[in-house]
Amino acid sequence: MKQTASLNVGVLGSGGMAGGELLRWLRLHPNVNDLHAISHTYAGQPLSDVHPAHRHLPPLVFESGDVAQWVEAVDVLFLALPHGMSQKHIKADSLDKRARIIDLAADYRIRDLDLYQAVYGEHADFDLQPHFVYGLPEAFKPEICAARHVANPGCFATAAQLTLLPLAQAKLLPDHAAVTAVTGSTGSGNKPKATTHHPFRDGNYFAYSLLAHRHESEILQLARRFGNDGATLRLLTHSGPFVRGIHATLYAKDARFAELDLAALYRDAYGDDCPFVLVDDTPPQLAAVNGTNFVHLTALQKNDELVVTAVLDNLVKGAAGQAVQNMNLMLGLPETAGLEYPGAFPC
Repeated sequence: MKQTASLNVGVLGSGGMAGGELLRWLRLHPNVNDLHAISHTYAGQPLSDVHPAHRHLPPLVFESGDVAQWVEAVDVLFLALPHGMSQKHIKADSLDKRARIIDLAADYRIRDLDLYQAVYGEHADFDLQPHFVYGLPEAFKPEICAARHVANPGCFATAAQLTLLPLAQAKLLPDHAAVTAVTGSTGSGNKPKATTHHPFRDGNYFAYSLLAHRHESEILQLARRFGNDGATLRLLTHSGPFVRGIHATLYAKDARFAELDLAALYRDAYGDDCPFVLVDDTPPQLAAVNGTNFVHLTALQKNDELVVTAVLDNLVKGAAGQAVQNMNLMLGLPETAGLEYPGAFPC
């Protein structure tokens, strides 16, 4: 039964960046009445000790507990755990309990075991994967609306797929295409690393995981699901000297494009049923969407060449905001509930 009344919601792994961002949006959500910040690391501590932006809101204290406990206690359980952890905690009987589960990790995103193992290695219980719907609303909204459990897409994967989706739906993906994408330092989580340490990151720009980024598996899966089995898609990832956001650019060339109006194709694909994707004629600015669940996208065509640029906030539309968007769809709430806040420009 769809739930439209006050919701009891838990966030497991709420001490991290994605978990903290989830708490920010859920505290603003009109249908969330009870909210539980769950963290083994910080149990018993005030939320504001870890996420100081919450200091001005009613106090919350981190709670303890595992998946088995919380799936019986809440209506919706978000898992904001590191990749590989969800599969260790979710058991078959967890999926039959009260809570709907939205997993922000990669554990249940990939439907093909060989494709999953090629990127992430062994899986603890892949038999549970069919219970999860891939949560890209612009592509799979009917399935999400009917789902009890959702695998939230990756941040790079979300940006790249939104540049590719209209072509994939029309079976127009060329044999070879590449998306170049740059992300801010929050894309690497809250544990310091050499590549995220401020003196190394500030004023710097570099590529990483070329020809091997794990989010390519989600992009390839999208192509296959819409019948573009022969397409080879590359995600060329870069780190930029900023904190939030992803700027993604698709370049594609195909003889079929010359006879088509691809800008119109993108506008039609991202119409009224896609409230968070704005298609415009002007190449978008990252700062205009940071702190929001919105995506700004431009499709430019010259004969048989296509360039599509998209910007989004990696912590919001690339993680927590999209997870809340999926919750809204799963529960029969307005898709935009609690998510229509503008960002701060300039930021």
